Amino acid sequence: MARDFIKVATNVTTATHAGKLLQYKNELRQAYETGKHVLAIMNHNNDGSNWTDIEALFGLPAGKGQAVYDLMNGSVGAMEGAFQTADAKNLTETLG
Repeated sequence: MARDFIKVATNVTTATHAGKLLQYKNELRQAYETGKHVLAIMNHNNDGSNWTDIEALFGLPAGKGQAVYDLMNGSVGAMEGAFQTADAKNLTETLG
């Protein structure tokens, strides 16, 4: 297997934005891990037709459980390379 790790040199004086790059990487990884956890909870609380448990557990209005589940599933799937979707962006713009 090829070695594909890319080391970011934070100790170089010209690398004034290296910390921001690593911060983004860390936040993105944390978002992925949190998304996987939330999606797992959602997967265990629906049967594909009844979304009321998800609505209750996540404080969602009635009738919005499937829409939020779809955004979560799509955003995590996009991060895993399974889907090509804007669900991560759409989730940040429509949920709140």
